[in-house]
Amino acid sequence: MNKRLIYYPLAVSGVLALAACTASSFSRADQDKSGGVSLAEFDAYMKETVFTAVDTNGDGKVSQEEWRRVNPKDPVSEFRGSDRNGDGFITRAEADAAFDKEGSIRDLFKKIDSDGNGSLSQEEVKAFQAKMAQQPGKTELEKLSNAAES
Repeated sequence: MNKRLIYYPLAVSGVLALAACTASSFSRADQDKSGGVSLAEFDAYMKETVFTAVDTNGDGKVSQEEWRRVNPKDPVSEFRGSDRNGDGFITRAEADAAFDKEGSIRDLFKKIDSDGNGSLSQEEVKAFQAKMAQQPGKTELEKLSNAAES
């Protein structure tokens, strides 16, 4: 993927949870209970899943320490770029704005939506998970990235 999710390692957990297609994960993403997951639903699901996973103490904001656990190799400037008000924390609104700016959730949705109808079916999500499993890479993150680029 040319664009990198700010919290990309945690995006893997979001996609894997959705790809597991358990009744609860797909149902949670399919908020209108239409049987498919729209871009808006996928966007909301991914943002919530990723933010909740990064905010390990559950205080509604991501500290630099929490962020570094997920992004140990990224420069601190990446964190500061998302911390728009400079208070040393990334709020949910700031994280959402960063995701929107980079467009990576939308790009990932398009890769999973193989028939291009604007809705993810359980079959498409399972097919993307299978595609991930076949990709080279030592980690799920590498496999997700490779699957999204192919």
